[in-house]
Amino acid sequence: MMPNLTYRERMTIQLLRNKKAGLQPSTQQAIATKFGLSKMYVSSIVAEKQHGKKSDEWRKKFAAYAGMK
Repeated sequence: MMPNLTYRERMTIQLLRNKKAGLQPSTQQAIATKFGLSKMYVSSIVAEKQHGKKSDEWRKKFAAYAGMK
């Protein structure tokens, strides 16, 4: 795990790793499609512009789907 990085930085790194390995998801658009959300909403959650319990739950779901630990 990379403790000194923000959630956004860790997610970006994981998506790039997935892309290099040919795995999904490799983009925020893929995450948005999987969960039936808009790309803008996913982006604002990943960037931590959205706060609260629901956003925290989404971040956990996104991390699990992307393969983050």
